[in-house]
Amino acid sequence: MNKDGNENMNETQEYETLEQEVFKALDHQVRRDILRYVGERKNSTFTEIMKASKAPDSPTLSYHLKNLSLFIALHNGKYSLTSIGKDVYNLLLKTSAYDRLAFFEKSKHEATLGNVLLWCTAIASALYLEADTLLTAVILPILAAVSISLTYQLYR
Repeated sequence: MNKDGNENMNETQEYETLEQEVFKALDHQVRRDILRYVGERKNSTFTEIMKASKAPDSPTLSYHLKNLSLFIALHNGKYSLTSIGKDVYNLLLKTSAYDRLAFFEKSKHEATLGNVLLWCTAIASALYLEADTLLTAVILPILAAVSISLTYQLYR
């Protein structure tokens, strides 16, 4: 194999190794939480991270920080994000935003379905009970107003 072929293979192997390190480091929730914490505060001491993290003891936190060495660096007793750490932190922020958006979208659909079921129940009850004027004239319009208001707030 020629020199260029070997160089390309080495670059590919280095890339795959870096990729594996990144995913391995981010595979644990505690490490993602530490990364978010340091990203939010810019500079954090070991003690501050220990108090904020779910690490049960100092050796466990040290282990997690070692796994995050690609993303977090120690300078003058404070941990801060490296260049790649800032990129990963921003990615974590985006994925959190997408999770919240997906939850909200799911909630909208569930609320809409709940609204439909509520109306079906109200109408079926009115028919079954051979609704009197009070139900027809007062309760159903109030139910309609609440239903429309909730639906409007969900979709605005």
